[in-house]
Amino acid sequence: MAAVAGRLPSDSRWRIGHFGAIATIAAFTAGGAWLDRLLVTLDRRRILLADLLRERLPMLAWHPPEATYLAWLDCAALGPDNQARERFLDRGHVALEPGLRFGAAGGGYTRLNFATSTDILDQATAQMAAAVI
Repeated sequence: MAAVAGRLPSDSRWRIGHFGAIATIAAFTAGGAWLDRLLVTLDRRRILLADLLRERLPMLAWHPPEATYLAWLDCAALGPDNQARERFLDRGHVALEPGLRFGAAGGGYTRLNFATSTDILDQATAQMAAAVI
């Protein structure tokens, strides 16, 4: 593989290139069944996350997203700015995207990617809950 990668143009890392065009065509022409399965899986993860948050972290607020696999969690009950995110990281060992990375309006929020396994969602929310005790 390294031999093939070495023959590609040096700017292939930041432009679509030939492989990107082939992958795009394949996705649009033969990706329908895969996309349907993915959407069902993401919906199940969104529902699971809602249940886990309600059970384990009821002080957090969120509105389940309709078009993404990223949950925007309102953690203001745990402190301003990035305090909740730091607590989840330091005490719970769960790395979330800090809300302030998205501007001042993101203070008190964290972003969680729920496009993962059910086991990881279960473990992450359990560790987040343990971090706030």
